[in-house]
Amino acid sequence: MICSLDIGTRTVVGIISEESENGIRVIDFETVEHEERAMLDGQINDIPKVSKAIVKVKKALEERNNIEFKDVSTAIAGRFLKTISGSANDKIPPSKIDEKYVKSIEFGALSDAISKNKNERDYCVGYTVLKYSIDGEEVRSLLGQLGEEASVSVIAAFLPERVVEALFSVVDLSNLSVNYLTLEPMAAMNLVVPKDLRRINIALVDVGAGTSDIAISDDGTIVAYGMIPMAGDEITEKICDEYLLSFSDGENVKRKLGSDEKALKAENILGIPLEIPIGELLKITDTAVNVITDEISKMILDLNSKVPSAVMVVGGGAKVPHFVEMLAEKLSLPKNRVALRNVENISNVEDMTKRMNGSEFITPVGIAYSARFNIGKLFKRMILNSRPIQIMNLTGREDILQALIQGGFDVKSIIGKPSNGITYRLNGEIKVVGGELPDPVVKINGKAGTLRSIVKEGDVVEVIPSDGLKTELKVKDISKPIKIFIDEKEIMLSPKIKVNSNEASFDEVISDGDDLSIDYDINIEDLFRFLNFNLDGLKIFVNGEISEKNRILRDGDRVEIKI
Repeated sequence: MICSLDIGTRTVVGIISEESENGIRVIDFETVEHEERAMLDGQINDIPKVSKAIVKVKKALEERNNIEFKDVSTAIAGRFLKTISGSANDKIPPSKIDEKYVKSIEFGALSDAISKNKNERDYCVGYTVLKYSIDGEEVRSLLGQLGEEASVSVIAAFLPERVVEALFSVVDLSNLSVNYLTLEPMAAMNLVVPKDLRRINIALVDVGAGTSDIAISDDGTIVAYGMIPMAGDEITEKICDEYLLSFSDGENVKRKLGSDEKALKAENILGIPLEIPIGELLKITDTAVNVITDEISKMILDLNSKVPSAVMVVGGGAKVPHFVEMLAEKLSLPKNRVALRNVENISNVEDMTKRMNGSEFITPVGIAYSARFNIGKLFKRMILNSRPIQIMNLTGREDILQALIQGGFDVKSIIGKPSNGITYRLNGEIKVVGGELPDPVVKINGKAGTLRSIVKEGDVVEVIPSDGLKTELKVKDISKPIKIFIDEKEIMLSPKIKVNSNEASFDEVISDGDDLSIDYDINIEDLFRFLNFNLDGLKIFVNGEISEKNRILRDGDRVEIKI
């Protein structure tokens, strides 16, 4: 049996479920509203009052099913996940880009994002690469590329320490412990946008009472999260303001909007009975829905940088008429590309109660579904350099470098230091060759790995620092001979090379601060003087054209000698 809790702004929903062949089977569920407003915009505002609602849910489920629960699966609202972008660029080494270089430049971009975060109480819980570029042109991967300069941009995710602490405190006060924790939008994603659909650019919008959480999928993973602090409560408050209703009465009126009634009855705070025509009420709610969908569409475009292929909407706050249609209009998407998903239409969920209907149950059931398959789990436990650590599991692709960052290790000291680079002058222009990157020894469960190796729950990882090898640069690394053909015979010509004004060869080692001159201007006369050949009375042709003795030769030229 799986016991899961969705601790929302307005209600706590508890679900008992069990495994089925392709998904989960819901055995029972219970919904309890918070006393007063114990939670605001998805944030625990009053721990004892929230715990009181959880205890009511727990007790009802236990009594009806003759079972006792000691631990639960639950989720953190997506509104607390903050994302910050970072970027870095670097000169490309003479050799092709390898994995060490890629990881180094990614770490530079991540460091840039971390430096932009002003709250030291936030944890960096992971990052996703947004874009790689070579000399300003976007590429899918940096590996094996050549060019002058590489750049990378990333989006780093941060989570406030207090949020996790408050959630654990309220669950602990309810005599429960957390055995599985995920993010609410991730739970909804797992249920309605399974991994095989995440290759499509889909925006999922979870419209609750206090917040609208957004998650974006693309290229097989979840690439971004966002939130706006507006949702169903704004619609309720608009009704309350217009008709002078209490919040609970306004909520009851809103919930009847989808009914067949032509007018809804209520009593305002002055005790005056009202009969509100549905048409009139829809004009009121439309003004709030217009503002909310406008903000949601802006956030989607900001996170995704383009209109997504489709939008899936879940949550009770989106059930009001015209919500989905307005969102489609704001995103300039066809109406059939934006859909409200209801739990009864999810094929891998079997509802034994026959009472669970609507989009508001997507996230609660998503938490249970995620826990059943252990997907979207927010924490991975592992041992890193003999120290137990817990890292956030946002994408399922967290690697050893991210584990080092989240584990609070001094990354630079634990992986080693790069070797010193070489700065030299070539024909008057300053050139810089970066030092060799560190190459730490990495072992995962006793087997060889790299800093890019993905870590899993329970892995035992050892990282042994290893400084970068001393950088060695020779003339032949930056200069090549010229290939000339004389009467179809191949001749390799060495340019005129000087290091610190002394003649040098291709094997000369370049030291930091050296001054090099390389002269490729070799003419026909220089060539034949080198070959001890007298050109007097002979005609010289280069690439089929007659040429003077002072013509400069270029790589690949073909020289012919005629009487």
